[in-house]
Amino acid sequence: MVFSHRLSYRIPFCSAKQARIAQGSLQPDPTLKPSELQAVYTVDDNVLTITFDGVSERVIRVAANNTIENLKTVIECLEEFEIKSC
Repeated sequence: MVFSHRLSYRIPFCSAKQARIAQGSLQPDPTLKPSELQAVYTVDDNVLTITFDGVSERVIRVAANNTIENLKTVIECLEEFEIKSC
């Protein structure tokens, strides 16, 4: 399937370890309609990059909003259990 729309987020963390924890926490969530959306999570040093490819802007928007909510929870957990600040 050829996806006609793309959105990428680059989220810096305090450390590569935190970026990998976030990746590992977010990546297992399966895409409900893989024929409409693909999400790729990569880590380069301390930066988590999330790239969404989808069939429409709406599909990407819904997935991106959901991912941001999940990312917020991951960051709150990192702050609580890992490191309070950079």
